[in-house]
Amino acid sequence: MNTFTQSALSSPVSSVKLKAGDFKRVKDLLYEYCGIFLQEGKEALVQSRLMKRMRKLGIGSFSEYLDFIERPESGGEFLAFVDVLTTNKTHFFREAQHFEFIRKHIIPTMGGRNAKWWSAGCSTGEEPVTTAITLHEARRTTPWSSVKILATDISREVLKVAKNGVYPSSRMMDVPDSIRRKYFESIGNDEFKVKGQVEEMITYGRLNLTEDWPLKGNFQVIMCRNVMIYFNRQTQQQVVQKFYDQLQPGGFLFLGHSESVSSNNKGFKNLAPAVYQKI
Repeated sequence: MNTFTQSALSSPVSSVKLKAGDFKRVKDLLYEYCGIFLQEGKEALVQSRLMKRMRKLGIGSFSEYLDFIERPESGGEFLAFVDVLTTNKTHFFREAQHFEFIRKHIIPTMGGRNAKWWSAGCSTGEEPVTTAITLHEARRTTPWSSVKILATDISREVLKVAKNGVYPSSRMMDVPDSIRRKYFESIGNDEFKVKGQVEEMITYGRLNLTEDWPLKGNFQVIMCRNVMIYFNRQTQQQVVQKFYDQLQPGGFLFLGHSESVSSNNKGFKNLAPAVYQKI
């Protein structure tokens, strides 16, 4: 059980404010660990998210909490710190034009080849599930042999959701009824679980994009959408170069529509909004 100083426990968490110095420490720690550049103006978001964690631990000040996560006896609290600040929600069929591009321009070229795809920054799993569904739907008219999808994220919390493959009906609003009936099963409590034919295509794992990657590469498609907006220019360049190295010749890279590699790496050509091909 964790124990803390009496001074920390004497102040209710709800009454403390995130001071400028503490916010700078949060920014520095997050950047040091995972390359995320936390912009000014995010103080309220950081405060509300860290408060929830501090209440759970019984810590009454931000400075005490930040001291705690850097101590060896914290029991890996730094990972929980990263989880809290990097956990975000997404939705099925997000940026639908990307999946239309996959249907029209990538799947017809696959033929009987086996292929590896990668969803980097997969959050709660909607992107790799949508990708697997898109591939399955196209198989009726354009046969392909086998595709394995690697889905990674830095947050342990979102990966738990992704691996479980269970979503409430409120998260299914963008899924057409015909797709929902074919690829999800109702399990009660107004929840739906991804069926096996989709689950079997996806392997989930935790990966920090700013660390060394234990990957063998040769991916045909890498999707990393709305992730690099959290990196500064130097980190973006490093990650894009790693993606280039992991792609097979002619492979495709999908980014978010507010992201670009045109000024970072000359090894890609732009085919469509936020869609790049390795030269």
